[in-house]
Amino acid sequence: MQNINLYQRERRRKGGPRPWQMWLGVSALALFMLSHAGVQGWQLHYAGESRQRSEEQAQAAEARLAAFKADYREPKLDAQLPIQLAEREAENRQLQRLASHLQTLDSQLRDGFVPVLTALSDRHPPSGLWLTRIRLQAGGSDLLLRGLSQNQELLPLYLESLGRSAALRGREFASFDLQREDNGLLRFRLSSRADKEAADE
Repeated sequence: MQNINLYQRERRRKGGPRPWQMWLGVSALALFMLSHAGVQGWQLHYAGESRQRSEEQAQAAEARLAAFKADYREPKLDAQLPIQLAEREAENRQLQRLASHLQTLDSQLRDGFVPVLTALSDRHPPSGLWLTRIRLQAGGSDLLLRGLSQNQELLPLYLESLGRSAALRGREFASFDLQREDNGLLRFRLSSRADKEAADE
């Protein structure tokens, strides 16, 4: 009888990384850690320099602020300022009135005497009243009328009619004289000036 050995010893396979692979992995990991540590160190150094620059800038700003506060003087209101302002406002009002008066004179000078003479002609009564003298100066603003009237009631009507004309509306006269002549006629003088010169004309 023959014996047959069915048992065979199997060789165990070696698994896992080999030693050179282990050394390579450890070296790569160490290199990565060194690189990371270098980057972190550089960032930390840069952050420290930035913080130092910021502190220096803050100190310089505080020094400028302290110097400004030391030189600062609070402004004080000049007591003469309200008085000077009131004087300037009064001068401006006078200039405005003068400008308005000059504008009126300019308008009168441009228009001439035609509107006033036209109003005197249109409003003149057909009979019973005569104008013996008409004086116009300063573009028509200075007006003198002399004349005669047969009826004392005709003169107020004539003056009222003149006041309704556009050229003479709103005009004010400074003097009005009325005298009865020996022949019964009424002599009148109407002037926009009340000075002695106007009275002697």
